[in-house]
Amino acid sequence: MSLGAGDPQDPSAADALEVRSQVRGPCLLVEAAGDLTILTADRLRERVLADMRELDRPPLIALDVGGVGFCDSSGLNALIIIWKAAHRADGEFVLAGLDRRFRTIIERSGLDRHLVAHPTAEQALDALAAD
Repeated sequence: MSLGAGDPQDPSAADALEVRSQVRGPCLLVEAAGDLTILTADRLRERVLADMRELDRPPLIALDVGGVGFCDSSGLNALIIIWKAAHRADGEFVLAGLDRRFRTIIERSGLDRHLVAHPTAEQALDALAAD
């Protein structure tokens, strides 16, 4: 599924964010690519929350942000909301594939105290499944 800033059919939109999700074993893997901004954060949040509601067990969610080029405060807020929703449902929410810039944003915001990050999506899924 592709989420764009303006026309959702226009992949050239400046703030386009592509989001794909799939169930992998007991986990939900969400992959994001593009910019996570005020124009795209709400739609990412709604997509993940909708996918969570369709699960028949506590959500174990890994968000692979390896393809995210930019994240603003609205993007961080979306991550917080997803994390809180997962924990309210007795689940887990982790990040994967953070580049140095994204990791710095997470650390400077203090979210690294709450959001666990794994180097790869596979490592995130393995860690979630092991819990």
